[in-house]
Amino acid sequence: MQEFVRLQTFNWSGFQQIQLDIQFLRTPLKETVEDEAAVDFLLDEVIVGALERCLDPIPLEPPILDKLIQAKLAKTRDQIPSAS
Repeated sequence: MQEFVRLQTFNWSGFQQIQLDIQFLRTPLKETVEDEAAVDFLLDEVIVGALERCLDPIPLEPPILDKLIQAKLAKTRDQIPSAS
């Protein structure tokens, strides 16, 4: 993903989408690896790369980012059929 970001140019909405995607991936990736610090470092590098390749970066505020992620997680939970 870092290589993909390095080869692109982003507008503000593209940068925000990368920011949102990375934040969304952070928890499940950390649950599957032993070195959480390495995951955080690599994901942060993707965001920094997107920031550097963005023409007009306007980052999402953390509360907005969290709200979007929680809404997506809630929607995903609602779509999973319960085992009855």
